[in-house]
Amino acid sequence: MNTKAIILKCMKGDNSTPLVSILLAVYKPNKKWLVEQLISLNEQSYNNLELLVYDDCPEFSVSEELFNQHITNFEYKLIRGKQNQGSNKAFEELTKVANGDFFAYCDQDDIWEQEKISVMIEGFNKNDTTLVFSDLSIIDGNSMKIANSITDIRKRIEYRSGYMLAERLLMTNFVTGCAMIVKSDIAKKAVPFEANLVHDQWIAIIAALNGRIEFLNKPLVRYRQHGSNQTGILKDVYDKKTYYTKRIADFICRYESLERRLCTYEIEESISNCLKWLNARKNYFSNPNIRDLRIMVKYKDFHKVSIAIECVLPFMPESIFKSIIKMAKKGIL
Repeated sequence: MNTKAIILKCMKGDNSTPLVSILLAVYKPNKKWLVEQLISLNEQSYNNLELLVYDDCPEFSVSEELFNQHITNFEYKLIRGKQNQGSNKAFEELTKVANGDFFAYCDQDDIWEQEKISVMIEGFNKNDTTLVFSDLSIIDGNSMKIANSITDIRKRIEYRSGYMLAERLLMTNFVTGCAMIVKSDIAKKAVPFEANLVHDQWIAIIAALNGRIEFLNKPLVRYRQHGSNQTGILKDVYDKKTYYTKRIADFICRYESLERRLCTYEIEESISNCLKWLNARKNYFSNPNIRDLRIMVKYKDFHKVSIAIECVLPFMPESIFKSIIKMAKKGIL
């Protein structure tokens, strides 16, 4: 640990506010965007922070000088991965070693509002609140704001607060990782992360199964929208074949894994019913029939939009379906 880090740690020895660990995963980052992010972390109004960084690209390692130069208000630790494992594993490794009472997951190309952590920690005003998350504004590659809320471009997002939200989160995630803070014991309970889910959705499910999730209707992160974002609506879906793979086959693998991992929680019946629904969708896709259609309609509340499309999907010309996908990605549908 360098001298600066030791001094900062000693200065914070009597700090009465809980320690928040910022967990940042990086992979060949755009230097300009990373610097903007680091500056926004360093300028947080909250006064008890640590930064843990996992570099997931050993072939093109990120320069530690960037952190020395731009993280001056609290200590940081840089972990070098031995091989590229992907963001889920990177965040899992950070979750294992973090020391904080709360964990704030962080992407390499966003910008945090100065009061982000302070405001979100205030959201843990109920003892059984396990996770707090916020809205996000949208910026472009030049850091110019293009939307005041992520709901302006992803119109089907429905933010929710309260209890018993795990079942809804199983199918549709409304918690964005860079805009959430979670209690450390809940995050560690989620380890190992579910391979068939993005880390934020998996952590949100575990948080919902163990207490209350709180939404703050305020954009506390400037989320950068660019062509290489890892997540997004209908990611990697372009035609009927990729739709089947990403929206049906992959979901079946996910729910079979969830059935094994969440069997001790009171959502086992919901997961079982969802598998019936998914398998009916699989069968109907290749061989349209009344029996499977009835099952699809019976469990339509899992995702009504999917059923509205898939009832006619086997009969729809490929060109029309591709146009629908393009409009959905643009937020028109």
